Amino acid sequence: MSTSSAGSRTPSRSHASASVGPLAGVSGLSAAAAYAEGGMCDLAIMVVEARYERVHAALMLAVTASALGQTVLLFGMGAGVAAFCEKWDGLEQPKQDAARQKAGVAGVETLRTALTELEEVSLMVCDSGLKAMSVSEQALLPGVAVVGLPTFLDQAGAARLAVF
Repeated sequence: MSTSSAGSRTPSRSHASASVGPLAGVSGLSAAAAYAEGGMCDLAIMVVEARYERVHAALMLAVTASALGQTVLLFGMGAGVAAFCEKWDGLEQPKQDAARQKAGVAGVETLRTALTELEEVSLMVCDSGLKAMSVSEQALLPGVAVVGLPTFLDQAGAARLAVF
C-alpha cells in the first residue's frame, strides 16, 4: 500500500499496470492518468447507501456513461463501501438481484465486472467509510483505491455529481 502527500492510500493489488501519483492502483489507468494530470471526469457518482436498488442504479449509470465515452469516477462512502467489496452480500435486499437477472437486466456482479474492465472508470472508497463500516482493504475488489474525501472532491472537479 502506498501513501501520497495528499493522504490517499491505494491497495497494492490492482488491475492497473503502472502507477500514477495519488491514484496508483485505481482501476482504469487512462482515467487515473487524466485525473493525475489535472484532467476532469465527466461524471462522479457517490454511493452512500447499501440498498440494492440504489447500488444497482449507480452501477447502471456508471456503465452506461462509460459506454457513451464518458470518464466516470465511482466513490463509495459510509454504508456504500459494501458495493465495492468482492463479496457484495453486505448490500441490503441482495435477493433482488435474481429477479433483475431473470427479467433480462444485468445483475450487480455483471455490472461490477464491466466497471473493473473499463478504462474510463475509476473506483474509490472513502478511508473513513471503511473504518466506520469495519471493512478491511483486503475485502475490496481489486483496483479500488482507498482515499480521503478531499481526494475524491479534487478528482471529481466540476464533474456532474450523482448521489445514490
